[in-house]
Amino acid sequence: MTDFAEIWIVLTLLNPGEGPRVLEPETETSLRSRVGHACEKVKAEGAVGAELEMGQETGALQLATLASASEGKQFYIGWLKDRYGYNIAKINEAYGLDMTSFSDLSESDFRQVDRKRKAVVEDDRLFLADLESMLKQKVDEMFQACAAGLKTAWKRKRT
Repeated sequence: MTDFAEIWIVLTLLNPGEGPRVLEPETETSLRSRVGHACEKVKAEGAVGAELEMGQETGALQLATLASASEGKQFYIGWLKDRYGYNIAKINEAYGLDMTSFSDLSESDFRQVDRKRKAVVEDDRLFLADLESMLKQKVDEMFQACAAGLKTAWKRKRT
C-alpha cells in the first residue's frame, strides 16, 4: 500500500476565459466527475490518499466585474457584507467608493477601485483564502463520499 497515489486534480479558483468558474453549477458537476475518477484510481492503486494541487491565485476582481445577477458576483457581495457588518459606508471608505446601497454595489463593476489600496489588498487576500477553503472542503467531502477515510494533501501550484 502506498501513501499517496500519484494523481493530480489541478483546481483553479477562478479561470477567466478558460471554462466555467468555481461557483457555477456546471463546475461542480465537472469537479465531481474528476474527483470520482481520481478516487477510483487511488483505490485501484491501494493508496491511502491523494495529493491535490490548488491552481493559480486570482482575486476578487474577477468576481467583482461579473454581471450583478451572477452567482459569483452575489457570493462576492455577500462576503463584503459579512466582512463589513452590512455597513455600506465602511465599504465605501475601504474601497474609495460612493455607493448608497448594496444594490448599487452589486451593479458596480469595481473597475474604478484602486486594487492597491491597503484594505482592498487585504480583502482580496482574505476572500481568496475563504474561497479556497470552501473549494478544498467540497473536494475533500467528495473524496470521503467515494472512499471513507481517504486522505487528501494539498499543495500550491508553482507558477
